[in-house]
Amino acid sequence: MTKSLQILLITFVSLCMMSGCSSKAQTSANKDFDFNGINSYSLFERDSDFTDWQHLSDFERNRIEIAIENTMDRHDFSYKSVDEADVVVSYFLVGRNIAELNQYNKKVKACLGCTKRELKLLNYNVRPSTLIIDILDGERLRSVYRSHVQLKLRVENDSETNREIISEGVDKLLADIGLPK
Repeated sequence: MTKSLQILLITFVSLCMMSGCSSKAQTSANKDFDFNGINSYSLFERDSDFTDWQHLSDFERNRIEIAIENTMDRHDFSYKSVDEADVVVSYFLVGRNIAELNQYNKKVKACLGCTKRELKLLNYNVRPSTLIIDILDGERLRSVYRSHVQLKLRVENDSETNREIISEGVDKLLADIGLPK
């Protein structure tokens, strides 16, 4: 194989891998919420009940939270405490336990009074390694925006690759807020 063909093949494979890091985000938003009024955001503190909603290592939480902070910073939102923020950004990385996801849905009030059928619709297309981001109204802590994307996280990936996949996924999830300032 010629050197130029090898370089072309390596470039093609690299581009395919990078573009295939995650699928297209699926998003829903509360049309009655004033998204233009958002200037600040927060994340739940590590010692809050939020950390009990799913079992993630500090390393996994750090990756996701840093990606959220970087994306929100690029949109010119300022970080404030949960009590002072216009919205709280919440996230859930789906593992194999749907019961944890259903508990998370209740905590973020994603579907109050949902029937079993409606709950199935809420979780439609949600598979292991799906990252869900909810934007919660800062006053009621109820989800007003939800987006999820299937990530291609692999155990055999190196740490940097998984960090890039998460960062790209978070960018996709928060891109549809429609609020670039």
